[in-house]
Amino acid sequence: MISIVVVNWNSGSYLEKCVLSLTKNAPGCEIIVVDNDSKDASLAFTAGGNLPVKILRNSRNLGFAAAGNLGWRVSLGDFVLFLNPDTECLPGAVNRMTETLSNDSGVWAVGGLLVDASGKHQSGFNVRSFPEVGSVAAQMFFLDEIWPHNPWTSRYRMTGLNCNAESDVDQPAAACLMMRRTALEICNGFDETFFPAWFEDVDLCSRIHKAGGRIRFQPAAAFVHAGGSSIDALGVQLFLKYFHTNMIRYFAKHHGNECARRVRTLVILGLRLRAVLSLIYPIAKNTSRKSSARMFWGCARLIAGMSEVST
Repeated sequence: MISIVVVNWNSGSYLEKCVLSLTKNAPGCEIIVVDNDSKDASLAFTAGGNLPVKILRNSRNLGFAAAGNLGWRVSLGDFVLFLNPDTECLPGAVNRMTETLSNDSGVWAVGGLLVDASGKHQSGFNVRSFPEVGSVAAQMFFLDEIWPHNPWTSRYRMTGLNCNAESDVDQPAAACLMMRRTALEICNGFDETFFPAWFEDVDLCSRIHKAGGRIRFQPAAAFVHAGGSSIDALGVQLFLKYFHTNMIRYFAKHHGNECARRVRTLVILGLRLRAVLSLIYPIAKNTSRKSSARMFWGCARLIAGMSEVST
């Protein structure tokens, strides 16, 4: 059996489209929706009980990692596919991912091809290498925009990846990631300290590699991915806070506290730079320049006040 776990938090109409695409294009799969106390009507379409979907309702937002762990631990499948609610499964995608795992016992996880509504590959997001201090510096100081093909950004975003060829990779996005149950058991699933989201997938992929497993990119398994729904629901300021604190936590866990301190310094300086530039250029969308400056400066101050992250 193949199990599919979708973690939902205020994803609106996206969730219905995701589930319906699965019932149509992945028949026979166990579909589990883990809802993190959504306040919108995203679950309304399940009210009739006519869909083959198991709903697990949490009384509070547990975050993606904890909800994902809850989902796979109650599932029955030998293979577990984690999908974001803003994805839609295209015909044959789940079967191709299943075949990839079935044909090679050394592959512990596989990511599919993520495309936008027009069918364009979401290059730079779909598959990435593990982050390094250089890639963080390039991001925080706009080097990825001023010099898009710089070696740090190119390596991190894997801009040279052949999106038509199957290959071993570091970390596909958890928006679409199928794993062996045995791999989840060996790694004890997602690390729930990465709350509420971001970098829990990077951490898990890193632990898979360290445990001797391989991760495969399977471009024949295509999914439409809207992207950004979590940021829309959370808001930019909280996204900046959680994204960067979890980034620092990742570096502390996998590279030590000294490396994490360097990353934190880069993040603080980069956010302060954005605060200053916001007074001149409209960096943040739909926000006034002064509000943007206060937001970036406030995030920098919060991260500067972080306690040490234990490895």
